[in-house]
Amino acid sequence: MRTHLSTPLTDTQQSRTVVIIFASTLVSVMGVSLISPVLPTIQTAWDISASQASLLISAFTLPGVVLTPFVGLVADRVGRKRVLVPALFLFGVSGIAVVFVGGFTTILGLRVVQGIAGSAIMSLTVTLLGDLFSGAQRSRLIGLNAAILAIGAAGYPLLGGSLALLSWAAPFVCFGLGIVVAIAGSAVLTEPEGGESSSGLSYVANAVQAVPLWRAIGLYAAVFGIFLILYGAQLTVIPFILDESYGFSSGTIGLLLGLPAVTMGLTSSQSSRLIRHLSPPRLITLGFVTYGIGMTLAALTHSVVVLAGALFLFGIGQGFAEPITDTALNTLAPDAFRGGIMSIRTSVLQFGTTVGPPVFVAVASIVGYANTLLIAGIAAVALGVSAFGVLTLSKTA
Repeated sequence: MRTHLSTPLTDTQQSRTVVIIFASTLVSVMGVSLISPVLPTIQTAWDISASQASLLISAFTLPGVVLTPFVGLVADRVGRKRVLVPALFLFGVSGIAVVFVGGFTTILGLRVVQGIAGSAIMSLTVTLLGDLFSGAQRSRLIGLNAAILAIGAAGYPLLGGSLALLSWAAPFVCFGLGIVVAIAGSAVLTEPEGGESSSGLSYVANAVQAVPLWRAIGLYAAVFGIFLILYGAQLTVIPFILDESYGFSSGTIGLLLGLPAVTMGLTSSQSSRLIRHLSPPRLITLGFVTYGIGMTLAALTHSVVVLAGALFLFGIGQGFAEPITDTALNTLAPDAFRGGIMSIRTSVLQFGTTVGPPVFVAVASIVGYANTLLIAGIAAVALGVSAFGVLTLSKTA
């Protein structure tokens, strides 16, 4: 694995590298947010059930839960660029190929392949920021990367829904962006030098010895909670509430769901400044407490204005928590094991996105959507305080 540059990047090289990393982040977030609003159209076009159509999301997210750590191990041994560029190309090719196939089972297979590539991209973008930058610059760029992810997550549903008016297959053409970024990345990205020669169980043993275990576990728990809430509460339960309690159209729901991206982007872009005044455990705790207040307000209010304010709080909570956990994990990870450690982060992230919707819907089927948000609000505060305790106590362990 290569982790140090023998020659520092020039300002121009840094700018081009950051553009490729941010573009890769925009590619990776396409996988779910671009396709989710198209599922009803796909259901009609292929004459399948809603549950079958939803498999297009599960087929994309589930492979990353299991396989992403292995991608990180490979990246630690052969280099980031040598994994990221092929992953971008594979993501684009498997996405566009959906347009030309004649069977739904084949489409699901392509989505599995695309999900593996997408998980690798999501993991390696943050890993590269940790490899190539340090200190306040690293914190600032990771915050901007999180903001770009939020912008993509908010904007792609509108794009996907609009393109679906032309054809169910039209949104899949957008995945060709992955091929464009792969070509640009092969020319621009510089592979860090230096490496980790161990493999298999030896690699795992060395990584465990090199990392403060309980701090890592606390950060992984925070990552899981962030994306469990994002996909379970914000992107699943809130739309049902907006539909059933307020009677909003899908277009209005889409616009309201974009509100958290505004405050998330503003907050995460300031992460390097925030971390100067508050420690990562305190910022992560503050993020989950903000989540909790937002979900509690959303559960109790009957005013769309207050609900909009709650959605803004969702974004602030994510802006506090997500980039800070990424920065803390990058700082925690030794150069030789950063790929593996950050790939586990992506695996945990994908697990949260996969189980979030069914867990929240299952609870809502018993207690209702509003009570589900209320329970989740209390749990978010508890998880934030617990993560703070684990991360703080681990400093003395």
